[in-house]
Amino acid sequence: MNNKKIEQAFILAAGFAKRMRPLTDYLPKPLVLLGGRPVLSHIIEELVDAGVKRIVINGHHCINKMHDYMPIIQSEFPNIDFILSIENEILETGGGTVMALRHLDTDKPFYMVNGDAYWVSSPDENTLGALQNEWNTTDNDMVLLLQSTNRMAFGSRVGDYDINDMGKATRSLTKSGTHMFMGLRILHPRLMEGYDLTNFSFLEVMDKAQSMGKLGGYDHKGDWYHISTPEDLDAANKTLFKQAI
Repeated sequence: MNNKKIEQAFILAAGFAKRMRPLTDYLPKPLVLLGGRPVLSHIIEELVDAGVKRIVINGHHCINKMHDYMPIIQSEFPNIDFILSIENEILETGGGTVMALRHLDTDKPFYMVNGDAYWVSSPDENTLGALQNEWNTTDNDMVLLLQSTNRMAFGSRVGDYDINDMGKATRSLTKSGTHMFMGLRILHPRLMEGYDLTNFSFLEVMDKAQSMGKLGGYDHKGDWYHISTPEDLDAANKTLFKQAI
């Protein structure tokens, strides 16, 4: 059981985002504009509202743009401790997490968010609050935020996971599961023990938690927008903000 508010987070922002080209030829994907603001700023605002005090953001692709962004977001949230974890060589999601742990309290859980995640809370619950409540009331080492493929606003519908009656998540190797992973999770750093600073996928860690019976899944009640291409971004801007890219 876990009862304390989670006050640290890691945002993945180092990748090349090839499917988002040409918008990401000279810009990290999390800095593309959604509703006139970088997607990254929307994520940070949600984390701050949830009580997060320290946010680590990794960077590699177009790192100069991330350098330019950091003082802007720091001025918007002056009381938050922002850290840019620079990867001179791309470390993938797993290696990037190992490196980010240098800046996090390894005795406490943290939010881990893909830099292109955009969600809208349902009228009945706050998304991050609901995810933390799920974390607080289980003995899982990781809890994934999952969206039913039947409630996808638009974009690809991939059945990444199934959730059983006990709230445990199981990855669908055939991509025929009932839910899609939203790129947002809570985990305890102890799951990263034994991993070196090398290039590897964080999916290995998720599978490890599942094999230990420590991987939970929470059925998101709100909306989620899978933004992986310029067409997805344009659709999200038009749907949510009545704008076009």
